[in-house]
Amino acid sequence: MPAQMSTPLRIFIQLNHGYGARNHHAPWRQDALPAGDGFHTPTHNHMAGPDVFIEQSEYGEENILSRLLRYGIRSLTGFDFMQAWRNRGGILSADVVWTLTEAQALAVLLLYRLTPLTVHPPLIAQSVWLMDHWPHEPLWRRLFMRSLLSRVDLLTFVSAENMKYARTLFPGQRMEWVGFPPAFEETPPERSTRPIVGQPLRVLSLGTDPQRDWISLLDAVAHLPRELPCNAAVGTIRRITGTAATGRTVASHAGSTFHEHVDILVLSLTENLHPDDMAVIEDAARYGVPVIATDTESLRHYFDDHCVLYVPPDDPAALARAITALASDVERCRAMLEHIRARIRTFPASYAHTLRHVAFSRELMGQQGPIRATFSANKSRAAQELKITIGIATSGRPTVLRETIAELRAQSHPPQHIIICAPTPQDVAGLEGAPDLTLIMQAPRGLAHQRNVILDLVTETDIVMFFDDDFLPDRDYLAQCAMAFATAPDIVVTTGRVLADGAKGPGLTVEAARAMLADPHINNTAALPALQPAWNGYGCNMAYRLSTIRQAGLRFDERLPLYAWYEDIDFSRQMGRLGRIVRVNGAKGVHLGSKLGRTPGRRLGYSQVANPLYLSRKGTFPLDHALRSIGRNIAMNAVRSLWPEPYIDRRGRIVGNWLALRDAVRGRISPENILTL
Repeated sequence: MPAQMSTPLRIFIQLNHGYGARNHHAPWRQDALPAGDGFHTPTHNHMAGPDVFIEQSEYGEENILSRLLRYGIRSLTGFDFMQAWRNRGGILSADVVWTLTEAQALAVLLLYRLTPLTVHPPLIAQSVWLMDHWPHEPLWRRLFMRSLLSRVDLLTFVSAENMKYARTLFPGQRMEWVGFPPAFEETPPERSTRPIVGQPLRVLSLGTDPQRDWISLLDAVAHLPRELPCNAAVGTIRRITGTAATGRTVASHAGSTFHEHVDILVLSLTENLHPDDMAVIEDAARYGVPVIATDTESLRHYFDDHCVLYVPPDDPAALARAITALASDVERCRAMLEHIRARIRTFPASYAHTLRHVAFSRELMGQQGPIRATFSANKSRAAQELKITIGIATSGRPTVLRETIAELRAQSHPPQHIIICAPTPQDVAGLEGAPDLTLIMQAPRGLAHQRNVILDLVTETDIVMFFDDDFLPDRDYLAQCAMAFATAPDIVVTTGRVLADGAKGPGLTVEAARAMLADPHINNTAALPALQPAWNGYGCNMAYRLSTIRQAGLRFDERLPLYAWYEDIDFSRQMGRLGRIVRVNGAKGVHLGSKLGRTPGRRLGYSQVANPLYLSRKGTFPLDHALRSIGRNIAMNAVRSLWPEPYIDRRGRIVGNWLALRDAVRGRISPENILTL
């Protein structure tokens, strides 16, 4: 990572409508902005460093029509797209974009989708509320948001529980836990807890979000012992409904704050993965107010039982006992305050939150240019020590296979071993076993089965790399991938840059592929980032960290027979739950796309429908991706079947597509059905 950039790093922070650099402090003065937003307050801009320029979104005056348009789009999509559209100049001209919540991130990502011909800066998106809301969003909106968020470069979280849940929704997405930034830059003096025995107990509960269990709170207050007089105040802007008379003094205030007239803070919550009340708890600790909170797990990552008195969810009796316990035990309150203050002092300063995001930004921007230029000498030595085993599942292409083996043996980073799995000896004609080459003949024919055979034979290696038998790699392909794995332990899958893909046309000859690799005008990716996030590994050239495969016990799914359409997506997306998937642009090659040994058109057409639906049910291929893939392939086959290419059985494929759709309607679609076609 470069220590200094030649020009300032330009960071653009997209805020909600109503907030901007010129008037950012006004909402604070009006008590409209919650504390703890982290890195976007103007006072932190200078802390980012002299070579960092931070700009924030702005908003202007609106007329009735523009306001109605903005509200209408926000009501439909769930986020304020117009605010991003009005700031598109700053967004698209920045080096990196930061967002504070998913609402802003989704708006920026939609802007990216609507400007496909523009270079889009990397996006670092902080997740706050989406994981809590996700199960309650309509299906169409979940599909829409999943599609947008699949393009984000980095998701950051202040809640470890949120990130854990997000990994199940977005496997393969890069995620980082950044911690909750302190709520206040200036710390008020810590006050001692006041004696609360012998005077009416003063209880305060705050919260404006929907995850508040006011009913349990008020029921608990109603069931306090009669000898314990209590005045309770609820600070919220929401209407509290469905409560019975408590027989106690209960006041509701929209602007309640901490002062010397509060004895206990109660945070009565429903299920909530996000630690919304961190700033409130910090404030309570500084003003000497002990805290009782519902145990929803979101706060435990920051405060243990010594800091906060936790009670089970939806249990008014337990909450009443907790209030009674603190009301009668001043020493316990003092001990809790000592622990929570000590814990808060361990939190990084708020400007450290800014600096960490700057570091992420530099990492994303520092990947510009050749991979060797960005990695240290230590990483280079570590890369040279990585052991790589190459696996090739082949069928019906012995001549092309021999050429591929020749290219692999000429690598600047030699593979430790090459394993070839073929159904019959004829598939490897002209090749003989050697110390660096193992030939395995094992039926049945099928890509997933053959790759599993290879996995079973791989031992004492760091990286297992799968090539198609018709993929010719650049001489430095293995070296570039090794450098990527060595520089980032969280990378678990890499795929290279395909300079030309014969699978999308009539196919390429070995001679044409070698000419491309030798042509500096074609074999040149210097203008591309060294590493880019990738959604999956491309089956013709993909590499995996073997320790992660063994740890997860992963296998290629043999329910995807023969050509195993999308087995590469299935396997790499499962790996992506355990780390990052990246494209190494310096790892280049040419895919010949040989038409020998291909699955017949009818079977492949059936797989184009059956396999995405199967993987969607399995959870490795989102339904929106599956439906787009199916629709795209059916449309292509239908149109091209009128004027089919001589090298593709379009009419066979469209027949296979319709057979699969028929089986899907009848409820008996299955990938294995192609074996009986």
